[in-house]
Amino acid sequence: MTSPAPLPVHRPPSPHTAGEPPLRDDIQALRAIAVLWVLLYHAQIPGASGGYLGVDIFFVISGYLITGLIQRALRRGDFSFRAFYGRRARRLLPAAYVVLGATLLVVPWALNRREQIDFVGQLLGALGFANNVVLWKQTGYFEGASDLKPLLHFWSLALEEQYYLVLPALLVFSPARLRTAAAIAVTLGSLALLAWWQPIDAGGAFYLLPTRAWELGLGSIGALMTSATTSAATTRSSTAAADARTHRWQRVLRALTLPSWALLLVVPAVPQVFGPAHPGPAALIVGLATLVLLLREPRRWPRAAAPLIRIGDWSYALYLVHWPLIAVLHNAWVGLKADPQALMAWRIGAVLLSFPLAWLLHRGVERPGKAALTGPRGAWILGSGTAALALGGIVLALHKPAPGAVDFVELRKPNYGLSANCDAEEPFDGREDCRTRPGARWMVWGDSYAMHLVPGLVRVASDQGLVQATKSSCGPFPGLTPVRPGLGRGNSFASPWIEQCQAFNASVLRWLARHPEIETVVLSSLLTQYLDDARYELQRTRGDRSDEGRVRGERAMREALLADMAETVKRLRAMGKRVMVVAPPPSAPFDIAGCLERRQARRWTIGATPGCVIDLKDDEQRRASEHAFIDALAKSDARLPVLRFEPLLCDATTCQVERDGVPLYRDQGHLSREGSRLLMPAVMTEVTGQTQMAWAR
Repeated sequence: MTSPAPLPVHRPPSPHTAGEPPLRDDIQALRAIAVLWVLLYHAQIPGASGGYLGVDIFFVISGYLITGLIQRALRRGDFSFRAFYGRRARRLLPAAYVVLGATLLVVPWALNRREQIDFVGQLLGALGFANNVVLWKQTGYFEGASDLKPLLHFWSLALEEQYYLVLPALLVFSPARLRTAAAIAVTLGSLALLAWWQPIDAGGAFYLLPTRAWELGLGSIGALMTSATTSAATTRSSTAAADARTHRWQRVLRALTLPSWALLLVVPAVPQVFGPAHPGPAALIVGLATLVLLLREPRRWPRAAAPLIRIGDWSYALYLVHWPLIAVLHNAWVGLKADPQALMAWRIGAVLLSFPLAWLLHRGVERPGKAALTGPRGAWILGSGTAALALGGIVLALHKPAPGAVDFVELRKPNYGLSANCDAEEPFDGREDCRTRPGARWMVWGDSYAMHLVPGLVRVASDQGLVQATKSSCGPFPGLTPVRPGLGRGNSFASPWIEQCQAFNASVLRWLARHPEIETVVLSSLLTQYLDDARYELQRTRGDRSDEGRVRGERAMREALLADMAETVKRLRAMGKRVMVVAPPPSAPFDIAGCLERRQARRWTIGATPGCVIDLKDDEQRRASEHAFIDALAKSDARLPVLRFEPLLCDATTCQVERDGVPLYRDQGHLSREGSRLLMPAVMTEVTGQTQMAWAR
């Protein structure tokens, strides 16, 4: 393989390490395409649903460049761990620290307290190159939404640096002839681990190095292959036959060049064609296409490509800057009451603003910092920056709400009911921390919309005691399980969650059959996952469980759900149980508690209703299927109490979200603990001997 082409005349000269080849235009173009896909995806532009694959492109490029840098230093005999990590610090930290510092200054005014506390964890994780682990720990049903996290994008930088904690030692301590084999082994091992782990923990498989190292490994393999070819071509052992093999290899790469560019432009636009899992086939395809383009001999690019190459030059700064702008916007946008297209306009504006900011960061910080922050002085400056940012994060975390203000951090904590252990992962066994006392006579059964009833039900059940049988997203429908077609294994609504939900509901019925002391069973569910035919299908627990046997379509899903509820009620009554259903409360298309907190703190807010109240007409339209199911259920069985919150909360136009200054909701639909305690005794008056009846529509 020939040496890299000289720097094209349309690129201004820039310093680079002695003995290192100058920047390649094709690599800068690859970087530009990668970052542009990421920007389009984060702006939620139609046609960029797979723009996240830009990060996978970055991984392969990074593995190629850094492995090549190490390998060339090893061949020259001047590799130094100290010099390598010093170079990495000067390359990455100045621009990153400016973005981290600016974001830290904005966060108190832009984010609510729960998001601020999450941010502090992300900040400390970013400083320790462990942000991917922090974000993995912050994933989950009750955790904050990822699009509210200003440092979400630092996960990929952390993952790269973890790879480079391992790679230099692997290359240094491997015999030169075995380095390529070692890189291949690491890459294949990582792919195998991904295939095994992804169905078990999709979040871990996405965020953690062991299951993402293969992407950087592809680049490492390419760099080591290039090094081996170049070495052979420059030694006396080079023969005409070897030159011919190199020529044939380059001819193959030239033939694959246009298809590879096409794949990088097409696959991120239609990722669903390649399956739902990520990382998965789509990531492998764009990774291999990127590797082909990296292995090809560099060529001059025409002057018309200069803007694309410039974006590649700024790609690191652009990647750093764009997401905090969008995340701050997402935090301010607490609702959808305003024109939904307005949010798209705001996102596009944030992306456009990121370009001049990235140019300033690249020219004013990234380039001069890399050249200037050398020696002890540079180490002292970077160390001081690390300490200052960490101290700022700790101060932010220690901040307390003003006296008399609602503590929204406490209020917005997940309402698991009796214990977080009651969000079951295993079949139900009546565990001790999911009951208020032995011999309890009440049970609540359902998903998270059963969990949020528990603080109030504890008051209702009083000394009779309460048992909690709940699993997030898994409603009390033993014969049906919600499925999201196209969702990768390891996620809710896909295997093995489907089988876990089925096993959980079956275990609740078995447990009830063995415990005659339970007299009253309260059933509750969000219902949306069983009735929204645009996103879900229903899989029968018994009978035809193939894809062809699934229940599809709004009417068929509602009728199947009514039949399953009727069968469940019949079985419970046969056991001697009294049964009642509590409908989900009115909900909003925004985080109600978040809206109330922003109003209390006077933070910038876009898209919320006045007073953060729920628009009743919007709720009826948005949850029409759920309301239709509850109406049909109430009419189908006169003996079955179907209890609703609307009589307590709603007038003709709106539903209130506060009672006596106490926020009733912890998010867009779940009740807060205090909200549950305030509302449930009143909702349950019908079945506790008083006169309030289910709301009739």
